[in-house]
Amino acid sequence: MKKRAINGLILLIVIVALLTGFAIAVENSSSGNEGATVSGTSTPKGSSEKGYQCLSNLVKNKQGFSLQEAIFSVLALGGEKNLLDSITNEKSSNEACWPKNGCKIKDTAQVSLAYERIGKNNEDIEKWIISKNATASELIWYLEIDISNHVPSSCTLKYDGSEKKISVKEDMKLDGSPGACFVISSSGYWLTIRDGCLDKEIEISCDQDFISTLLYEKKPAGATVFVSSETHGASALGSTKERVNSKCLKTDSGCDYEGTLWAALALNKGGRDVSSYLPYLVALAENNQRYFPSAILYILTGSDDQFANVIQNQKQSRSWRIIGSPYSEFYDTSLGILALQSGNSGEINSVKNYLLNIQGTEGCWNNNNIRDTGFILYTGWPQKSVSSGGGGGDGKEACEIVSGQACENMNSCLDAGGRVLSNFKCASFGTSCCSVDIKQQSCNEQKGFICAGNQKCDGRSVPSIENGVCCLDGCINVAEEPTCEVSGGLCKSSCNEDEEKDSTQTCLAGQICCQNKIPEQGGISALLIVLIILIILVILAIVFRNKIRLWIFKFKGKAKSSPVTKPAIPPNNSGFNLPQIFRPRPGYPTRPATTRPQTMPQKRAPPSQKDREFEETLKKLKDMSK
Repeated sequence: MKKRAINGLILLIVIVALLTGFAIAVENSSSGNEGATVSGTSTPKGSSEKGYQCLSNLVKNKQGFSLQEAIFSVLALGGEKNLLDSITNEKSSNEACWPKNGCKIKDTAQVSLAYERIGKNNEDIEKWIISKNATASELIWYLEIDISNHVPSSCTLKYDGSEKKISVKEDMKLDGSPGACFVISSSGYWLTIRDGCLDKEIEISCDQDFISTLLYEKKPAGATVFVSSETHGASALGSTKERVNSKCLKTDSGCDYEGTLWAALALNKGGRDVSSYLPYLVALAENNQRYFPSAILYILTGSDDQFANVIQNQKQSRSWRIIGSPYSEFYDTSLGILALQSGNSGEINSVKNYLLNIQGTEGCWNNNNIRDTGFILYTGWPQKSVSSGGGGGDGKEACEIVSGQACENMNSCLDAGGRVLSNFKCASFGTSCCSVDIKQQSCNEQKGFICAGNQKCDGRSVPSIENGVCCLDGCINVAEEPTCEVSGGLCKSSCNEDEEKDSTQTCLAGQICCQNKIPEQGGISALLIVLIILIILVILAIVFRNKIRLWIFKFKGKAKSSPVTKPAIPPNNSGFNLPQIFRPRPGYPTRPATTRPQTMPQKRAPPSQKDREFEETLKKLKDMSK
């Protein structure tokens, strides 16, 4: 019996230990490892709904916002009153520009985008932006005249009411006196346009069939030469007209590149022509790589070259971390998503999955950064625009409601023979309603192939409908980059006391990823609570097992106890002399004590059936406890 009880107790302890381990495992799997980076994971760990809920909670519980926080929260959530109040409070008292302590083109353009997002009238903002137009003096412009049959020709230049004669030789070099507005370039093939004549219209006529176009490069000469998107042609004795249309948005210190970049995006979103800003933005992009210009330029131009630049800056098909960027990796990644979104590229899916895998515990990104979280949600998972009730809305219908129409890049639409339909609107950045639906080609149709996740394109790349980079030349392997710092951790040789190792993130060889310890949340799962209660009950059952068994016997009717009473003393008629107890009385002398005589044991009635059962039960319980 004793051995059986010990074996049962051991079995019970093993079962309790297994249940406890199972509960802890379930608890950890349900509440831990959120935000872990898993390359190539098909099912992301996070969700956009969780991100929106986190941002909503942050906005609801915050009293004051920076202008950047308010702008990008409006882009994501819509016209929340406290956000719009913060934007209004930062508005200049004299002009429709932001912030009030010194209007900046970039901030004002971003406010214009936020107002457009919620249907709030932004015409006065666009007018203020356009008022900052200036000629981009950072560029060198050239006029090129090319004779179709490559034969000598005589040409005439007309400007300022005068005519100047030049000749085109058989090798296409120029000769003659082009006048005060021109000088023959050092190569001899182009006419350099002087800065004072950039806004003048020039009429060209030749005695042979010819074409004319404009070229430009940044100062000083010797850099990459870009060809204007427009080329004009005429037959012999016919004429073409060229005019340099190069603008930037200028502040007191000169052309503002980042401001012009965002303003072009905002004006394009409002349906305005921004082609005059493109030469300046394209030519000066190399000097301003920290602002990730190729992302916005791809939105505005749809150029394969700009797409290739976006892809080349991407890290492991997951994110963008621009060298020298004044912003966070999450901000740069949002710009990259915006670019790919406008081109209907399949590469966007891998980036969005990566962001969901590194999502914070509460659902936000970059340690609950409001600006970065708003920007990510707006570009990756944009919600339908909601009017703020501020007099917005242009009354235009969505482009997609008419069959055969589609939102396309303006240049792509025109190249495909379509027309831009200004009476319809598009929700995606940098697109216009096109009269034709340009179907995105697959990578195979473009005679390319998809690079693997650990590869990058070594040459030309183009957008395609597949998820991955469509490379026209070749793919090369790239080393896996650490993911620890992206998730908010630090790569170290060992973690501090207030940190813990995160094995889900990667570091360089010899280092581990250290994350700040998350404080106890104060709550545990219902399953763990139930198991703790069960363990306590089991322990109590072991300690009080005898009493419990006795209770069980009583409950089943097997142990019914009756009150035990002392047998009554029978009257003195048995023939035996009972001892007399002497009690002294007051006033009488005390008699010395005498030894009590030994008496015979009293005869008692035999025990009843109930008493025998009770005695047997107690004996069994006593044996079991040994």
